[in-house]
Amino acid sequence: MIMKITESQEDTARYVRIILPLMTKHGIPITPKNYTTWYYYVSGRNKDLQETIDSMIEKNESHTEETNEDIYQRFVVEKEENTLNGIREKLQQTLLTVFGELKELSGQTEEYESTALANVEKLSDDMSIMDIRNVLDEVIVATKEIRKSGDSTQQRLKETTKTLQVLQKEFEHAKCELLQDFLTGVMNRKGFDETLSKLSSKATDNLCVLIIDIDHFKKFNDTHGHIVGDEVLKFVAKNITKNVRGKDIVARIGGEEFAVLLSETPLLGAATVAENIRASISRLKLERKGKTEKLGMITVSIGAAQYRQGEPLKGFVDRADQALYSAKNTGRNRVAAESMASNRDE
Repeated sequence: MIMKITESQEDTARYVRIILPLMTKHGIPITPKNYTTWYYYVSGRNKDLQETIDSMIEKNESHTEETNEDIYQRFVVEKEENTLNGIREKLQQTLLTVFGELKELSGQTEEYESTALANVEKLSDDMSIMDIRNVLDEVIVATKEIRKSGDSTQQRLKETTKTLQVLQKEFEHAKCELLQDFLTGVMNRKGFDETLSKLSSKATDNLCVLIIDIDHFKKFNDTHGHIVGDEVLKFVAKNITKNVRGKDIVARIGGEEFAVLLSETPLLGAATVAENIRASISRLKLERKGKTEKLGMITVSIGAAQYRQGEPLKGFVDRADQALYSAKNTGRNRVAAESMASNRDE
């Protein structure tokens, strides 16, 4: 199979052509964190971040490792937290307003009153974005149900439902930004960590994780450029997704590193899925679109591990990482599972 690499993918190419020269000009190491910061800067997604960097450039201030990390924490990480807090506060205010209005209506609202107050109490400061989604869903269902109770409540509850649905759309948009990798469209590290925590709390013995790393990706990037490299990352993410079930979770957890969470899958089954992913990617022959230049092939190494009830999540992922190292140390383009004696070869 031949994959055509399009160098002029508009969104990616436009930003990369600006970002990379800027980072080079100001001596910024090209790391995932720094790239994300400067992506926000160039794309205009965070005005405060833009103003901070513009001010540093104007004053000719040095971009040290410490200042780079500080900017990332303040304007990328804290932006996520502020977005969550904003949604949480809006939802609390809406629920309390609705509750106040319904107290004035007929006596058919006791069950809704209980649901509303219970969900207000759920909105704690440490609530995850997945928890907020569950609250929204529950309240919208309860509001629609009570609208059936009588004509006197119809108009006001119709408006309330509309308000909640607008808030739900705002939440879904925020969720995409907070939990989705902006380049590949799969989950990011934050989304992976939240989902892993949820799944592990419900898991039996059949929860597995795959850690997938693109072989020699830095060398490929240095040779062919970051625009082509970004296209390869997108293709690998798409290829992984095509080889798993809809309920499985695919995430980009590092620069060229991906993870897959496989629920209701024993270790042997996870190794089979991993082999399907590896073989599918290794069959790909790359070339530049509109040119005769051959880019060669892309391969991945994959480590697999199975969750052990009650173990720390870090230990679970670390075992998959160790299996990945084993795959790389035995030649790359391989699958290694934590307790399997043999790795699969091409």
